[in-house]
This record gives sequence, structure tokens and C-alpha cells, in this order.
Amino acid sequence: MRILNALAISAILGLWSFPTLATPIYAIKSDGDMLFYKHRGSNDGSPTWSIQAVKIGNGWDFKQVFAGDNGVVYAIRSNGDMLCYKHTGIDDGSPTWPIQAVKVGNGWNFKQVFAGNNGAVYAIKSNGDMLFYKHTGIDDCSPTWSIQAVKVGNGWNFKQVFAGDNDVVYAIRSNGDMLCYKHTGIDDGSPTWPIQAVKVGNGWNFKQVFAGNNGAVYAIKSNGDMLFYKHTGIDDCSPTWSIQAVKVGNGWNFKQVFAGDK
Repeated sequence: MRILNALAISAILGLWSFPTLATPIYAIKSDGDMLFYKHRGSNDGSPTWSIQAVKIGNGWDFKQVFAGDNGVVYAIRSNGDMLCYKHTGIDDGSPTWPIQAVKVGNGWNFKQVFAGNNGAVYAIKSNGDMLFYKHTGIDDCSPTWSIQAVKVGNGWNFKQVFAGDNDVVYAIRSNGDMLCYKHTGIDDGSPTWPIQAVKVGNGWNFKQVFAGNNGAVYAIKSNGDMLFYKHTGIDDCSPTWSIQAVKVGNGWNFKQVFAGDK
């Protein structure tokens, strides 16, 4: 009986397909076309792509474009207007946008803007001040903000800043050092940083760097090669990387590349 039960369980597990971790990635060409990719190797660093270079839009000629939660993509015009889009084709790469170009704000004339979790949006001013916003209208792209322009830090004079999972914010210095911060004031906009400026790596001298799923970090070299890293120390900002600098693609010579909703 025990043998039969074991065989039955084994058969069930064999038929049961566990979900594979995948990261949706958007790329914007110099002509404004938006391409969609899906990296299925974001768990083990393998160069496995289930979707590659599918055109899902055009006219993405903006100052900056970045993704938020729930399939939302934000675009900032040169005049500072922020537009909100909703991409529901994130699973299969279809060009399905039920919400497009809804204006959700203005005055977004910042050095850099990026999204965190749960509607959080960070903006860095030219003087290094970091401002925090909370977009509660993220589900339907309504212009509803529960928190706006609250200063949560200063001295953010870095080459690049971007958010990872678990309230982590990464910053890359001009010398290639990568620092890790943890912002636990993400719900109420408080300037609460229990972990600050912990060095987690060096040599991050890349054209562009952005985060994906569960500690995944992508780096694009000047020649278009894409490298994959896995930051297993993301919970406490320890400098622990299970995967480093594994090449997962080439030809990533785009105006901008970023990961979508996880």
C-alpha cells in the first residue's frame, strides 16, 4: 500500500506542472517602437526566452518610461506630464492595452523617476533630494495620489537608481559601486530606512541596470550584451550573489529597457 501511495504521489507530481518564474521585459527602440520579451530563466540564470522581440506598440517617444504594478507602464513627456498605460497582454506578449495615455500628473521634471511596490513612485531631483509618491489609482490609471512629493531622503547623486523586490532600492555610483538601501516607509511615505548605503558589489559600469523578479538584476553592456545576476542577499542587503554576470542575450541596443510587473 505504501509503495502504491508513493507511486501515485510520484505520478501526480510528474503531471503537475509547477509555475516557472518569468520576467517580462520591455525594450524601446530609437524610432519609438516597443518590443516585448519574456525571460523564463530568471530563476537559474539560463538564457531561456519564451517570447522575444514582439512588437506591442509604437510612438513611445518619451523622456522616460518605466513599469509599475499590475501591468501598468508610466511614460513621462518632455513637458513633465505623466501618462499611465495598462498592458494586459503581459502573459502572452499580445499588444493589448485597455488603458492608454491617461494623464495622471504633471510637473514630473526630475533627474530620474522609478516605481517601487504597491503604487510607490520615487523621484530624484537634480539636487539629490528623493521624493515619494503613492499612486492609489494604479488599478484603473485614475489620477489619484494618496501621497505626493514627500521628501524621504537626500544625497541621491548617483549614476543610476532603481527599485528591487522587498522594498529594496539600489544605487550605482559613478565608480561602479552598487549600494543597497531598504525603505520600510513605503506604505505611509515616511523616511524610514533601516538599511542604508550597504555596498553589495563593484564593477557595475554598464549602459543600463534594472531589477526583475526575486533578486534578479539585469545589466546591459555598451556592446548590447545582457548579463544576469541573482542577489540572494536582498532581504538584508548582504553582498550575497548566487549568480553573477551570466550572459543571457545580445543585441540589446535599445533606447531604454526595463522589467514589467512581476
